[in-house]
Amino acid sequence: MAALLLALSAQALSSCTFASPARSRDPVSRPAHSSFVFPASAPSMRSGGSASCAHRFSRRGLMLAAALPSLLTSCPAAASGKVAKNTDPDAAKQQIIEGYRALGLLLANFDSITSREGGDGIRRVLGTVGTASPVYLIEPAFRLLFESDDALPMEYIEGVENVMLALQSADSEAYSANFITFSSAKGTPDEYFQRSRDYVKKAQAGWRDLLEILDIKL
Repeated sequence: MAALLLALSAQALSSCTFASPARSRDPVSRPAHSSFVFPASAPSMRSGGSASCAHRFSRRGLMLAAALPSLLTSCPAAASGKVAKNTDPDAAKQQIIEGYRALGLLLANFDSITSREGGDGIRRVLGTVGTASPVYLIEPAFRLLFESDDALPMEYIEGVENVMLALQSADSEAYSANFITFSSAKGTPDEYFQRSRDYVKKAQAGWRDLLEILDIKL
């Protein structure tokens, strides 16, 4: 199966090229993704390549390229290690409780975590480095409860969005703290860590409000 997938992938991409990813001069910025270039703009086509090459790509290559992701996801080896989101409301509630406690432990041990692991220590708890934290895939857990309980008000889902925004901001500040020392941007790691801490506190406060709406007692 793996050999077949590799053959299909090579055949699908043999008629195309990939542009080199744009390089950022600022290490704080995440690297840009590679951009896909169709054969019509590839050097072989510009230098007089036949139209049949493009035809073969559009009929065969595009179909194989489109089918490849579904083939990969149907392969057990490709799907191994993937953490599934909760589909049971009771399990989702337990994840929400554990996630709230994880944020509390992060704030209680913030300085020791950052001194030992840097920004990745924060991000590990936020579920953006690794998948062990209960905060990982927390948004689907919150949304599952909303979908399974018609009595929940719209304020609940708005609160979920605010919590997720605060978590994303905390993650961004922690990520930047890892590279600010080598960046042309102004600031120090401690300043980024402090902003990340503030966003974690904001997420925790919003999370507490959601627990009250859900009538979950800790």
